[in-house]
Amino acid sequence: MPVFEYHGYDAGGRKISGVVDADSPRSARARLKQQGLLVTSVTQDTGRRELFKNPLAFLANRITSKEVATFTRQLSTLQTGGLTLVESLDALIEQFTNVRFKKVVTDIREKVLQGSPLNETLAAHPEQFDPLYVNLVKAGEASGTLDKTLARLANFKEERLRQNAKITAAMVYPMVMTVIGGGVLLYLLAYVTPKVESMFTDMRHALPLPTVILLFTSNILADWWWAILLGIGGAIHLGRKYIKTAEGREKFDTHILNAPIVGALVRSAAIARFSRALSTLLGGGVPLIESLKVTASIAGNALIEKAIAQAIVNITEGQTIAGPLKKSGLFPPLVTQMIDAGERTGSLPDMLEKIGDAYEFEVETALSAMVSLVEPALIVVMGGVVGFIVMAILLPIFELSQMAR
Repeated sequence: MPVFEYHGYDAGGRKISGVVDADSPRSARARLKQQGLLVTSVTQDTGRRELFKNPLAFLANRITSKEVATFTRQLSTLQTGGLTLVESLDALIEQFTNVRFKKVVTDIREKVLQGSPLNETLAAHPEQFDPLYVNLVKAGEASGTLDKTLARLANFKEERLRQNAKITAAMVYPMVMTVIGGGVLLYLLAYVTPKVESMFTDMRHALPLPTVILLFTSNILADWWWAILLGIGGAIHLGRKYIKTAEGREKFDTHILNAPIVGALVRSAAIARFSRALSTLLGGGVPLIESLKVTASIAGNALIEKAIAQAIVNITEGQTIAGPLKKSGLFPPLVTQMIDAGERTGSLPDMLEKIGDAYEFEVETALSAMVSLVEPALIVVMGGVVGFIVMAILLPIFELSQMAR
C-alpha cells in the first residue's frame, strides 16, 4: 500500500505533518479527515523528498539496531505512561527522520488500528524485528504486561549494542594500523620500487636474492593487480556462498570453534548470546519450548543449534535441558551445572542471566588481551616487511659502491 506524506492542522489549530498508508490521495485525505485533521497537502513518495534533503542518508537506506532499540525504549515509556498503542505509535512516527523506518512504523500503526495484534504486525517486518522480539511481544500482549515486556526488550537490545560497541572500539586500532601499513607497503611496491628498478637492471652482476624477490613481487602487482583483485573477490564470493549451505556452515562453525585462541572467544560469545536470549524470553513469559526454538534460530552457530534442538527433544520426553547441552561438549561444566540448578530450583531465567553476565565479561577481557597482543604483532610484522623492502633496495646500492671503489 502506498505511503503518503501529509501536512495540515489538528483540532487545536496546531501545524502537524506525518505519513499515512492509503490506496490513493483521496483515501488518505478521507482517513485523515476521520481523525479530525484539516489536511492542506498530501504527497506520495516521501523517499524522493528525503533524497534531496540528505542523499547520503538515503543511500544507506537501512534501519539500524540502535534505531530499533530506541524505538523499543520509547514505546515502552509511552505505554507505561498510559497511552494507547495507536497513540504511542502516532507519537513515535512524528519524530522519525529515517524515511524507511517511518514507513515501517506507519504500516504497523495502520494494521494495529485495523485490529491486528502488535506481534503479528511486527512479524511482517522480520528484518527489523527478529523472532525473539516478536515472541516476547506476543507473550507481553497475552499477559497484559506489554509495557514491562518492551522494557525488558529494550534492556536486552541496549546491552547488545553496548557489547558490539566495545568490540568495535577494541578493533578500531588494529584495523587502522592494518590499513595504514598496507597503504605504505603498496606505495613502496607500486611507486618507489619501479623508480629504482631501472638502476638495478643496468647493473652487470647478479642482484641479491632479497632484491630479486622484491622486483618480482612489484612486477606481479603492477601487471596482474586486476587478476589478484578478481581472484580475491571470487574466492570471497564462493566462500560466502558455500558457508550459506547447511554443510558449509557446519564445517565453518566447527573449524572456528576448534581454532586456537579465536575458538575460545567465539564459544564464549555464543554461550553469552544463548544465555542472555533464553533468559530474556523465559523472563518475559515465553514458554520454554518456544524460547528454545527462538534461541536456536538466533544462536549464530550450527553446532549450538544442534545441541539446542536435542534439548528440545529431551524436554518433550520429560528430561532436562542440561543433559544434552552437557553431552554436546560445547558448554563448559559450570554452565550446565548452573542450568541444572536453575531447573531444579525454578530460577532458570536468573541463572541464565548470571551466565550471560559472566561470559560477556569473559569475552570483553579476552578481546582486550587479544587486541593488546595484536597491536605489537602488527607493528613487528609491518616493520619487518618495510625493513625487508629497504634492505632489498639498499643492498645493490652498497654492492655498486663497493665495486666503484
